[in-house]
Amino acid sequence: MKKILIIITLLLPINGISGIYTNSNFKPYIGINAGANIASYTIQTDMDENYYSATINAGARIGLNFGIGFFFTHSGNNNLDLTLTHETVNHEVYYMGYGFDIYGYYNISPDFDFFTTFGVANYKFYDEYEYISTFYATSDKISENQVSTRLGIGLIYTFPGNKVSGLFQYQYIPLNMDIIKNMNEFSLGIRYTF
Repeated sequence: MKKILIIITLLLPINGISGIYTNSNFKPYIGINAGANIASYTIQTDMDENYYSATINAGARIGLNFGIGFFFTHSGNNNLDLTLTHETVNHEVYYMGYGFDIYGYYNISPDFDFFTTFGVANYKFYDEYEYISTFYATSDKISENQVSTRLGIGLIYTFPGNKVSGLFQYQYIPLNMDIIKNMNEFSLGIRYTF
């Protein structure tokens, strides 16, 4: 009897997953986005507020109006060099993040969809700095970690053949870190649907 219960327990979830996959509304995808992120700092700084990032993502559109996606993002370096009379300070700031987004799709036309997103992500900012003076030099790497929500809107266009889509997306990320208050992310991306 125990063996029958174990087999049923294993087969029912597999059957459910395979049933979802064979559903014509279940469409898994992989994609890549390139974006510009405008940071709002909590302090007055000479550091550039623009961060450029690349994001890889994978997910699925489940049904006509619902989807979920997972992502990993990495920004380029944001450099700040301060040179005074007898000392120099060099900063390289960048971030990495990963998390998931839930999508709500709203059909505009057969090829265009408007979408909204709500997600949760873990962001980690790094500051690699080097201090050089006439008598002393040091360098270090500090980091700050924060879990944050993400709210977004966007447009997605599906090209003929229904395999490749292009999208434009805006997301608001209230980080509330010691230095960075929030980020506004604008990105362009492409998806391939299986």
